[in-house]
Amino acid sequence: MPRKPYTMSEAALAVRRANASKGGKARTSVAHYVDQIVSRAPELTDDQIAKLRTLLRPVDGGAEK
Repeated sequence: MPRKPYTMSEAALAVRRANASKGGKARTSVAHYVDQIVSRAPELTDDQIAKLRTLLRPVDGGAEK
């Protein structure tokens, strides 16, 4: 079953709730917060991967002289 994507506001609330349950101390680093968001992201579809390959492929640069 695919994971439900979270919005930044929902994720921020989850971090705040977790911190509040630990005595209100901010025990979550920015890196940990980003890791949580990334781990909740759904896997890319084949179509998305194909589009990214097109966008990120090397391009012959330079203007013709």
